[in-house]
Amino acid sequence: MIRTTLLALVLLTPSFTALARPWKPHPIHIIPGQPLKPEDIKPYTPPNLPPEPPLEPTEVKTVEVKVPEAIVEIRPWLSPMVGNAIEGARLPVRGVVTGNHHGCSSKTWYAVAPFGYVCGRDVKPTSEAPSTESVLKVQPDSRLPFRYVMVLIKDDVKMPLWTTLADLKNGVEPERLLKKGDTIAVEKTINWEGAKFWVSVEGNVIPFKGTMMMGGGSEWHGLAITAATPLPFGWVTPEKAKVYSAPPQKGVKAVPAATLDRRTRVAIVGEQLVGRKKWLKVTIAAPAPPPTFGDIFADSARRQPKPADAPAATEDKTAASLPEIWISADSVNEVRKLERPKTVDPRVTKWIDVDLGEQVLVEYENDQPVYATLVSSGRTIATPMGTYPVWAKVSAITMKNQPYEDKEYFVNKVPWVTFFQWHNAIHGAYWHDRFGVTKSHGCVNVAPIDAKQVFEWVSPPLPPGWSGLRPVDLLLSPTVVVRNSHMRRQFRQDRPIGPPDRELESERAKEADERRAEALPPGAAPAPGTAPVAGAPVATAPATPPQNPSVVPAPTPATPAPAP
Repeated sequence: MIRTTLLALVLLTPSFTALARPWKPHPIHIIPGQPLKPEDIKPYTPPNLPPEPPLEPTEVKTVEVKVPEAIVEIRPWLSPMVGNAIEGARLPVRGVVTGNHHGCSSKTWYAVAPFGYVCGRDVKPTSEAPSTESVLKVQPDSRLPFRYVMVLIKDDVKMPLWTTLADLKNGVEPERLLKKGDTIAVEKTINWEGAKFWVSVEGNVIPFKGTMMMGGGSEWHGLAITAATPLPFGWVTPEKAKVYSAPPQKGVKAVPAATLDRRTRVAIVGEQLVGRKKWLKVTIAAPAPPPTFGDIFADSARRQPKPADAPAATEDKTAASLPEIWISADSVNEVRKLERPKTVDPRVTKWIDVDLGEQVLVEYENDQPVYATLVSSGRTIATPMGTYPVWAKVSAITMKNQPYEDKEYFVNKVPWVTFFQWHNAIHGAYWHDRFGVTKSHGCVNVAPIDAKQVFEWVSPPLPPGWSGLRPVDLLLSPTVVVRNSHMRRQFRQDRPIGPPDRELESERAKEADERRAEALPPGAAPAPGTAPVAGAPVATAPATPPQNPSVVPAPTPATPAPAP
């Protein structure tokens, strides 16, 4: 979203080397975060809003957004932002407020449905009906709203990204230099001066050479939980998990009786400790889904069986024939019903449990679980534990490194993003299919189908034509509880709630600049971006990728932001 204040996000940069190889399990190793001291986590205070003003009648029933993105505010003056509507969105009008209200040069505010106000400067009346569709539409034969390409160049080479086609043609310096593993949502190709280029959905331009088209994202998705769903249950984590007819005893070398495929769903009917190792007695609840994801690249996917040609998933007959099936708890992502934590406000009816130890996410309505799936939480940077109300929903956002982070990455148009703490979010990951083990840069990765489900389940829904939404009172917002069932103290509060703290972000950037300056030899000047540039049709001077962070819904200057 376009705002004067822009904030970047964090998540793992895709790695071609890791992703191109066959999937291999790795331990669910959780990097412990560094919790703040209790006195550093200050209480949150909801904004003190004045009552809504009386609305004046108007013959205008619908307005159309005429700017790239219009800010929707909760009151018709400088007040907390409640969302954004995209250019061309047609919004139903409830009435108007006119007069010299600060912050709107047209002096007319349109009250739009279902809530909020837009400045008349950013919209125009229209006789057409209001928008009825979401801003993100899933592509045919895909789980994603865009087509993506990945940059695949040598480690010591950078690829230019120009802001516009005109910049490319006029020899303007690139906006950013991309590296191997970065991704772009693309719309079309163009030819210029004998070279082929991609044009992104945002109008940016990159060379065609050195990229590869990605596939439609993982076909994995979670399970709707009903009264008939046996609890606890789990999904098999390794590619092939060994199972036994009885729990292997300590010091005795046991021979596995069979194996179960990755993501076979099992009902947990018993458990037993052998020494310090936990074994689960299970029954097969559902066979593993067919492995239709293949490689992340469309070209590689052509070499894989198409979903229609893939053999139907069948139950492991050998394991099913055993009188009892025992499997190591380390080989199962367990889903167990959690009692409602006391940290979740009693007025909140929807909350989400993210268990880092099991790498699972469970949605709850009041005290009942309603949906469960696999996640990939922080592997290089810890996902913060704690209770966090959802502070924003964004339909799609570009994620890139913060100014204070030394490792650069650029992941374009990440879909269905549900922010729960600062830059951390539950969002779709279109670059891997390793859900069930840690992988992210701190966020909670889920498969695209699950990201859309979470995004639409978390209330309030995103109105048609809106690209983002911010709850006004976080105390009433659906809440994400991040815990680790493998820790003795599985609940703790690592971070404050709400959006990033601007002052703290600025301090971290300043400290990073000082750290980098100290690391330079005496008299040396920083020389970033000096790698060769791939695919450039004109001579381009190496340049530092500008710190132009991702667009995130952020408070207006008058917004009382939550304290850290």
